[in-house]
Amino acid sequence: MKLFQAIYLTAGFSAACIITGSIIKQPMLKNLGKLTAFGAIYITVIVKSNSANANKEKQLTAFRQENICLQHKFEKTQNELNKLGKKFQTQDTRQRLHLANVQKLQHQHKVVLATVASLEKKLDFYEKATSQKPENFKGNFNNNSVQPVIESQESMTRVYIDGNNLSFAVDGLQIELDYDALRIELSQDASRTNFKYYTGIHSPMNDGQRRFIDYLKYQRYEVIGLPISARPDSKTFKTVGDDVKIAVDMIREVKKGDDVILVSGDGDFIPVIEEVQRRGVKVTVVAKKSMLSEQLSQIADEVIYLDSIQYKLAKYRKFDAA
Repeated sequence: MKLFQAIYLTAGFSAACIITGSIIKQPMLKNLGKLTAFGAIYITVIVKSNSANANKEKQLTAFRQENICLQHKFEKTQNELNKLGKKFQTQDTRQRLHLANVQKLQHQHKVVLATVASLEKKLDFYEKATSQKPENFKGNFNNNSVQPVIESQESMTRVYIDGNNLSFAVDGLQIELDYDALRIELSQDASRTNFKYYTGIHSPMNDGQRRFIDYLKYQRYEVIGLPISARPDSKTFKTVGDDVKIAVDMIREVKKGDDVILVSGDGDFIPVIEEVQRRGVKVTVVAKKSMLSEQLSQIADEVIYLDSIQYKLAKYRKFDAA
């Protein structure tokens, strides 16, 4: 306030000098008045500019403080949303896993019923066959001879699993595979099945691999062990001849009327798939979507993506929401 009063006084003094100099015809006094006027104007402009800048600085400081408060509120809200999202995801995973377990039990029930029905059918067929010639069978019992086995011509679902390919797919899905659930899922609508799991075997076999193979055998998988060799350009290993062994077994074993399920997305299996299809065999390919050969998916009679059934195959675990 005092500064503005000084400016007003200076302006008055300047005006007085200019007027007085003009009246008494004193150019120096007149010029002094003009100079004083210019100084007053300059000081006024500077003062107003500084005042405006100070106001802007105050507003900017207040805006920054408000922005910091809003940022803290936003981060707090974001954390709450993340917690709610995690809880929702956990509940959704629990629900999916519980549903998968229910589906497993339901399918196990169906498999048991189908097995009982198949055994009853075989028993009925056997009784009818033996009732046609009772005298011959009586004589065989008296002679302690072995009765002939009546072979069933029932078709079989043959499942060939490329262990390395499946392992990479499961890692990509970030799940721990339940091999019992896999067998149940792939056995649907099949009265007879044969599961073959092809994998590389270390020599000598380590404890972890031995436990894994024992676990697979317990789950009724036939494990075909193949040699392992180190890759020349890295510290990793590769299985030798697994694709060839699967192809050879498939050609040798599959007959007309069978169904084949190949658990692999490798395009190297295209020729053998085409060959067994020429025998009238339906081929289903099971693979991770991103790892499935496009041509293999086109020639397969059916494709099952591991991505779409992963919750049925994942081992059940308890989840705790944060």
